[in-house]
Amino acid sequence: MTLSRALVVAFLTASLAACAPWQRVDPADRSATKRDDYTLELPAGWVRRTADSNDVFVTRDGPALNYIVVARQPHDRKLPRTQRATAADMLPHELGELAIAEWRRSDATANLEVLANAPTRIGGRPAVRVHVRYRNERGLPIERLMVALVDARGRLSLLYEAPAIVYFPRGLADFEALLASVRFNP
Repeated sequence: MTLSRALVVAFLTASLAACAPWQRVDPADRSATKRDDYTLELPAGWVRRTADSNDVFVTRDGPALNYIVVARQPHDRKLPRTQRATAADMLPHELGELAIAEWRRSDATANLEVLANAPTRIGGRPAVRVHVRYRNERGLPIERLMVALVDARGRLSLLYEAPAIVYFPRGLADFEALLASVRFNP
C-alpha cells in the first residue's frame, strides 16, 4: 500500500470514528457539564449517544432495554401532547401531575399506573419524583422513573426507563448515583 493510500485510509477511519453515534462512558472522566448549568456523573459501563437533541442520553444494554435521558427545556416550549408550558414558580407536585397527564395522552403509555409521585431534591433544589409502570404493545411491563424540577432556566428532567423484569432493578442504582451527583453551577 502506498503512503498516500495509507493516509487516506487512516483519515477515513478517524473521520468515521469521530462520527460514531455511540461512545463508551470514559471511566476516568464520567462527568458531563451542560450549558454552564449543571454537572453530573454518568454511570460507568454505559454508552452515550453522541448526537442527540437531549442533553444526555445513555444506555447500558441498548435503548430498547434501558436508558437514562437528561433534558433541559425552556418554559415556553410546550409539552407536545398536553400543549401546556411550565413556569419558574410551578410547584414540584404540579410538574409531576403535568408529566403524568402528558404520558397518559400517549397511546404507548395510556395504561399508565402511578406507583409514586412525591417531593424530592436534585442538587439541593426542590423537585418531584414520579415512578410509573405501563405495559408496552407486547404486554411487557415497563417502569419509568423521572426526577424533575423547574427553575428560572426552564424544566430539567432526569428519566430512567427499562422493562420492569430484570433491567429496571439492574440499572436503578446507576440512576440513583447519577441523581446524587447532580451539582448546579453558580
